[in-house]
Amino acid sequence: MSQPKAKCVFCGQHGKLTKSHVWPKWLDSILPQSASHHEQIIGRFDTFVPTAAGPSYWRKVRQGHVGTRKPRNTCSKCNGEWMRQIEEAAMPIMRPLLRGNPYLLLEPPALELVASLLCLVSMRVEFLSREMRAIPAADHDWLRTKFTPPADWKIWIARYEGDLLTDERYTAMQITSSRDVPVGVEHCNTQVTTLVVGHLCAHLFSSTVWRDFDGYEGIDLPAIWPPRKTAILARSLPVITQAEVPWPHETVARETPNRPDFSFTARFLL
Repeated sequence: MSQPKAKCVFCGQHGKLTKSHVWPKWLDSILPQSASHHEQIIGRFDTFVPTAAGPSYWRKVRQGHVGTRKPRNTCSKCNGEWMRQIEEAAMPIMRPLLRGNPYLLLEPPALELVASLLCLVSMRVEFLSREMRAIPAADHDWLRTKFTPPADWKIWIARYEGDLLTDERYTAMQITSSRDVPVGVEHCNTQVTTLVVGHLCAHLFSSTVWRDFDGYEGIDLPAIWPPRKTAILARSLPVITQAEVPWPHETVARETPNRPDFSFTARFLL
């Protein structure tokens, strides 16, 4: 039976959709996976008890490791053209980065390729996070046409030390300056994504209302987006441990002065 036509989540065109890996398929050749299952957890924060509204706790164990997820939500043109170009361009630098090569020199052009791939993965993770959406279609269009993250996205990286796993955390929030605006899942406007894979930990932030967000006090992570002018030596990257990963990820939801009115978290764990 042929697949029904539907709308591509990236370009919006209607047609037959293809299955698309969240992480590129070549990840298995860099970090072979043997896990027989993975967990999807919704509605749990690890570092605080939220007072904002959000979905009830939900957990499901799925077959295969995290990298086996291939949602059918992308058209063949997006999947086979611009997405493939972003994935293949980043692969040479991702290989030593994920394996933790301490002598890797990350030049600015290479860091832009890494940032583009991380932005794509973040968007794919959001589409797996059930009904929560905070990344606007304009950001999808920017990545699709410019091959770089939107200019107001923020991306930081660190060296991860701990059990080698794939841990993807996504949190969508609604941040408001007034209590008089409508509140609800459909009004989410800010998101943070934290990705742990191999020896890389990446943290991404985007918002349609908090465009001048410039980072976190007391957390010293080098930014790779917006584009930087200086290189980074891999062995100089700050180290983040497995136990520390939840803290920067949940900082915005936990400590924002204008407390999010609606917050949601999704986690995909190998």
